[in-house]
Amino acid sequence: MKKYLLLIEDESLWERFKGSINQDINSEILRLIKDKVEKTRNNKREKND
Repeated sequence: MKKYLLLIEDESLWERFKGSINQDINSEILRLIKDKVEKTRNNKREKND
């Protein structure tokens, strides 16, 4: 398993994100990545139709 380091420069944005999550940070970031990949996949399908 690969591990990645996430650097956030905007501390106020980071605090708002942490306040908005329901699970641990890793699970939330993984969910955001999956959502983005799925949206991208759906957009490509729509363009090809």
